[in-house]
Amino acid sequence: MSEFFNVLAPADALAVLLKHIAPLTASEVLATAQALGRVTAEPLSSPQQLPAFRRSTMDGYAVRSADTYGASGSLPAFLQVVGEVPMGHAAELHLQVGQAALVHTGGMIPDSADAVVQVEQTQIIGDGESEPPFEIEVFRSVANGENVLQVGEDVARGAPVLPAGHLLRPQDLGGLLALGITEIAVTRRPRVAILATGDEVVPPDQNTGPGQIRDVNSYTVAGQVIAAGGEPMLGGIVGDAFAALQRAAEAALETADMLVLSAGSSVSFRDMTAEVIAGLGQPGVLFHGVATRPGKPTIGGVVAGKPVLGLPGNPVSAMVQFDMLGRPAI
Repeated sequence: MSEFFNVLAPADALAVLLKHIAPLTASEVLATAQALGRVTAEPLSSPQQLPAFRRSTMDGYAVRSADTYGASGSLPAFLQVVGEVPMGHAAELHLQVGQAALVHTGGMIPDSADAVVQVEQTQIIGDGESEPPFEIEVFRSVANGENVLQVGEDVARGAPVLPAGHLLRPQDLGGLLALGITEIAVTRRPRVAILATGDEVVPPDQNTGPGQIRDVNSYTVAGQVIAAGGEPMLGGIVGDAFAALQRAAEAALETADMLVLSAGSSVSFRDMTAEVIAGLGQPGVLFHGVATRPGKPTIGGVVAGKPVLGLPGNPVSAMVQFDMLGRPAI
């Protein structure tokens, strides 16, 4: 191969690569609490309403809003506090005209109340005794539904919660668990085979001889694969022999969802990556060369829906190109 062919701008290279990739469909079921960073395999709907009961959004007093109409600082409304709704318990009080109940943020309000007066808008009458019964002055009127979170206001029963293909974030896990969804189907992590190539490359635990270098790219790319949500499969080092590299690439692609070849992507007599990729199957090589620096000699291809990348040997070039092409592919 005596020259670069089909050199593409980075955005064009990524677009043509993604166009030919077949998304993974295999899934597994995980505990929701352990699914951070995974991708939903199917759309999720709410099995219940949230909240399941009317909740106060303030510390204050549950009231009948009509009892506060016209209340102001100069002409307050006077209400009798007849009880308290403890947190985590049902609101069993029934309010009559001119009555109120002490409530707390997030707590249930009585069925007979339709609003909550913020505690800062009230004052206890008398010696400051805060155990019901006692009287309060209300210095502001409230409307029906004010400071109250209604049943199903956050999420209605049967409402869509998350679509398929959604990358799960910490807030997603919290939302699902709030709905009682403790298990979730997620797409299997993509398996990414990584092969290092070159007669000069030796394992990191081996002393280097004249002209030799340690394998760096297998491990930096493996780290990038993990960070992107994939599972790296280190395939070791293959020397500059076409038949050996072809066999190793074929074997790796049989069990992996993606293949990365490190080094061997420039246009020289001994660099065979493009030829190897072309021999793996259709459509094969999609581009050889990306209009970037570093990493111009990068190769991108797809074989039977599986992405294949030929990265330059320079560690910085390999990392930059994998970040631009490999991460989006995963």
